[in-house]
Amino acid sequence: MAQTQTQTQIDLERLADEMNVTLTDIFGRYVAQGSPTKLGGLRFLDVQSSKTFAFEKTEVSEDGTGNLLILSAPYHGTEDGIRKTLAKGPYGSEIRRLSVRGSADAGKADKRFVEVAYYLPTASWLTDEAILAFAKKHKLINSRDALTGILKEKVLPVASEIMEFLITEIRTNLDH
Repeated sequence: MAQTQTQTQIDLERLADEMNVTLTDIFGRYVAQGSPTKLGGLRFLDVQSSKTFAFEKTEVSEDGTGNLLILSAPYHGTEDGIRKTLAKGPYGSEIRRLSVRGSADAGKADKRFVEVAYYLPTASWLTDEAILAFAKKHKLINSRDALTGILKEKVLPVASEIMEFLITEIRTNLDH
């Protein structure tokens, strides 16, 4: 008898909401260094650059195999220039969408922001086997805690590395 591998159907929309909650761990670290903005959400002011950055709402990927981690940051230069810069940064090969938009804040209508979506293969991270292994390793009694633990283990380093890159790039290029 052949061994079959099971796969629980994962609701990627609910998973996106769970990832948004998970991202508050990183957001808290940035707020401790700066401050949240009046627009709410996971937006924060980087004091050193006096610029606003954000972890935007996570979405389901177009192909339904994972989620899109969406971040926004101010930018200078051309759209092509920011695209090339981000492609060279961490997880640049995972960029699925990049758009440039004006600020939602009426007082900053002339300010431009880049919104970039990075693909995360969340469905492949959360197989039944992976959840059971994580639960066993960490002595967890329910799969929900294991799912949350896997998300923290996988998403937080990626989100942190990308945001650090964005902040560093903006600080470096303030005068250009």
